[in-house]
Amino acid sequence: MKVLLTGALGYIGSAINHILIQKSFTVIGVDAGFFTDGCFYREDMSQSRLGMQRLIRKDVRDISEDDIRGCEAVVDFAGLANDPSCELNPTWTDEINHRASVRLATLAKRHGVGRYIFASSCSVYGAREHSLLTEESEVEPVSEYAKAKVAAERGIQTLRDARFCPTILRNATAFGASPRMRFDLVVNNLSAYGYTTGTVKILSDGTAWRPNIHIEDIARAVLACLESPTDMVAGEILNAGMDSENHQVREIASTVAAVIPESKVEIAEGAVKDPRSYKVSFAKISKLKSFHPEWSVRRGVEELTQAFAANHLTFKTFQAADYHNVRRMQELISSGKLDGTLRFSK
Repeated sequence: MKVLLTGALGYIGSAINHILIQKSFTVIGVDAGFFTDGCFYREDMSQSRLGMQRLIRKDVRDISEDDIRGCEAVVDFAGLANDPSCELNPTWTDEINHRASVRLATLAKRHGVGRYIFASSCSVYGAREHSLLTEESEVEPVSEYAKAKVAAERGIQTLRDARFCPTILRNATAFGASPRMRFDLVVNNLSAYGYTTGTVKILSDGTAWRPNIHIEDIARAVLACLESPTDMVAGEILNAGMDSENHQVREIASTVAAVIPESKVEIAEGAVKDPRSYKVSFAKISKLKSFHPEWSVRRGVEELTQAFAANHLTFKTFQAADYHNVRRMQELISSGKLDGTLRFSK
């Protein structure tokens, strides 16, 4: 199967690309290139190393009919990837995370693409921590990021017909080691604080609930959606994760402290409760016979600390803009490399 993968060089996209190549899919990658300067792993991350048939350096808003022609599936993981990045400019967020994805899905349908997998987020559920939320639960987005995801979900779902099979993956909060590393995600951030300073520093009050999923398990969820019978995934919304990996932030911090010798948990001065707090059920996706998630948060922390040691992580590197989405975007904007539309200047 020939797959167009957007966000192919990103934190999660690189993991998806890897597993698709392993499973003998042909991958056409699309990536705007915001984060390609920062490579955490000391290895060749060239196109040939990644195994793609072709890499298109392009903003997701600008994908053309020629780019998509001949593809049998689209896996859409491009976009502004967290709340702080999306709050910079709500117009950019709506254009990229909502309208560009609906446009791409429309192009895909027009050109006979059979399957379309859209990366949404469990953050669409908002602040509701008293019960396990299912795909049938009402969405209550509290951020520009989550609002754009909800709008995109709804626009994409309207395109479903007998020949076009869109699937919405509401991913839990990602974690795990990646060549395109991110340190602005809760498990990765706490692990990096603990490793580089000996203090597992919680920036909120630690009481918020988060469902968590390793990036390799997100890739497995994508693979399951591509391989499952159409009637199991067509038009479906699937929470991606495991029930066992719903944790409070302070519990994640305690896990990190247990893995990293002589580290301790500390709550930042003046910390307040995070408005995003939710526990999610993953019973529905578990019915896909080919979805077999493998990673717990604890195992992920162990992997991260091994990667930190192998790549000599320092506090300076941990704090570098290359590994924090909003800082990197602000750096590109202030330097003039990105223009007023958030595209690279000519």
